[in-house]
Amino acid sequence: MSAPLREAVGAPSVPILEVIDAEGRLVGDDPGLPPELYQELYRKMVLARTLDRRMLALQRQGRVGTYPMLEGQEAVQIGSALAFEERDFIFPSYREHGVEIARGLPIEAFMAYWRGLPNSGWDIHRYRQNIVTVPIATQLPHAVGYSYVTKLRGEDTVTGVYFGDGATSEVDFHTGMNFAGVWKTPTVFICSNNLYAISVPYEKQTAAETIAQKAIAYGFEGVRVDGMDPIAVYLATREAVAKARRGDGPTLIEAMTYRYGPHATADDARLYRPAAEEEEWRQRDPIRRLEKFLESRGEWDETAGEKVAMETADLVEAAIAEIEARPLPGRDDTIRHAFSRIPAHVVDQLHAMQRSHGEPETVFSADEVWEVGHDELPDGPTESWTMAQAINAALHQAMERDDSTIVLGEDVGVTGGVFRITDGLYERFGPDRVIDSPLNESGIVGTAIGMALAGARPIAEIQFDGFVYPAFDQIVSHLGRFRYRTRSNAAVPVVVRFPNGAGIGAHEHHCDSPEAYFVHAPGLVVVCPSSPIDAKGLLAAALTGEDPVIFLEPKVLYRAGREDVPVDHYTLPIGRARVRRHGDDATIVTYGGMVPVCLEAAERVDASVEVIDLRTLFPWDRETVLESVRRTGRLLVVQEPQGTAGVASDVAAVVAEEAIYDLEAPIRRVTGFDVPWPQFAIERHGLVDAARVTMELELLLRD
Repeated sequence: MSAPLREAVGAPSVPILEVIDAEGRLVGDDPGLPPELYQELYRKMVLARTLDRRMLALQRQGRVGTYPMLEGQEAVQIGSALAFEERDFIFPSYREHGVEIARGLPIEAFMAYWRGLPNSGWDIHRYRQNIVTVPIATQLPHAVGYSYVTKLRGEDTVTGVYFGDGATSEVDFHTGMNFAGVWKTPTVFICSNNLYAISVPYEKQTAAETIAQKAIAYGFEGVRVDGMDPIAVYLATREAVAKARRGDGPTLIEAMTYRYGPHATADDARLYRPAAEEEEWRQRDPIRRLEKFLESRGEWDETAGEKVAMETADLVEAAIAEIEARPLPGRDDTIRHAFSRIPAHVVDQLHAMQRSHGEPETVFSADEVWEVGHDELPDGPTESWTMAQAINAALHQAMERDDSTIVLGEDVGVTGGVFRITDGLYERFGPDRVIDSPLNESGIVGTAIGMALAGARPIAEIQFDGFVYPAFDQIVSHLGRFRYRTRSNAAVPVVVRFPNGAGIGAHEHHCDSPEAYFVHAPGLVVVCPSSPIDAKGLLAAALTGEDPVIFLEPKVLYRAGREDVPVDHYTLPIGRARVRRHGDDATIVTYGGMVPVCLEAAERVDASVEVIDLRTLFPWDRETVLESVRRTGRLLVVQEPQGTAGVASDVAAVVAEEAIYDLEAPIRRVTGFDVPWPQFAIERHGLVDAARVTMELELLLRD
């Protein structure tokens, strides 16, 4: 018998809450819960198991996809779910089917997900529970961010978040727990410790005696409960919820439980788990345990059990019939919901696919397609500002206009950020809305996602470009996909800001240009201004839009020059390039810190050169670029970072596809080397400068 198993059956060295034993007998005093609660616990546990077994059968028949079973964990799921109130919000992992159904999610919506259908019925706001989370532990920061906002608004809401023992080894377990402890959020963390993370046993997962004790490091209470005892789980969760609602902070509940089946239908538990161990845990089965308890009270018999079994089976079969009769959506459904409006080139991609299959092209209404306007600046006063001042002004105005706007990040508060971009916000709006967060980029973005789900408009600052990589999972797996996965039911208008690019003589990891990663990631808008006017107007647009935005701020341009910037609030159209210099002989397309470099190069040659500043890197302005190239017949694309698979490559490819017959010379690119940035003492050896651009421009003009 493994050590964790001995603890779960009541070894005196490790405290564990138990109310009824494996035979259904009271261990201590009667908790005095109403009989109808016991009946509800029983009915919902039976429903969860019935649904689970039918889903397993459907998967074996090829009628649903790979499916993670829950049998054995019904007490954890139903006992805890019933302890939350309707107004509370739940963040599940991927095995919380019982929690989801117990809290009112229609069985059809649950089945649609596992059948691989779009989540049309999973309204996260109506059912007060997030959709399934596949990347392990990443939902913990979301729950904490959601809790932070409800606490800030003075709402009487508790957030519950579920995960397994394996998740406690993930970075975002630490992230979520630490942020919750620091912020004292009304969050209940519920760990189903079933002793295995797929095949990896508990003792290879952590050296800690218990998972519950991990809470001590984060400054709050951890408790353990017999996860095969639904009454004990209910009581432990009820107390944690009440504590959170009183304002006494979070709790970690470790529920010792067992999954009787494998991790999922693609797994074979016989490879790593002895049959005798499973059989021992089956003697503690949560449903039979509660039946014995109720039977001893005269509140259950076999006839009653058969009635519940028949009723739950009928519910499940009706859901199966409904979901299997549901027609598949059309091909156009694949491009809807990724953004608040569909980018025009994505519509073109769909139409090409439809034509190749002999299908009629979908006609979208005007309000479904991304309409890109033109620059309009307000009349009124202007001030001579640097880009840093212009961004700071945009942040101030956004927070003044909308009190749901929150700024969070490392050092953004008291010191105003390492580049002083958030200077003055802390004094003006206070520590609750300008948050000096723990030093954890994944937590900064992850909690911002949760804040947005709760209705806030978070601005997450990453201190340097090279520090964004720990947050990459949150950005790519969640931030860019929430709208799509929920079919526009959940918008996450988070703006992730960070200084970008090289040229300031900084140490390694302080001078990266990672824009290509985010341009490639679906669901994200990527913006990179090059002037104070553009920075203020584009940031204001990002902060009033409905899509998540990666806002890159070329650090070399923060204080490189001044411009007369309108003082009043204004927005500039995201997706519209700006012609920074007009010309007829050649076109340079660039962005960010390379704009002044290209403008200088254009002045050096004896020709009329047009310089286009993309400003938005996704979706970029194809119309402006193609019109220019068709007129000039020559194209040079310039970017600062590595050349392979970058923004320059995409611009060149589109021009080659759409305007190759208008070209009078081959397209040329100027990029950085396909190696890491050099140390700052030799940084200039790797930087694209005006001499490098001028040479390529002269070669282009001679072709």
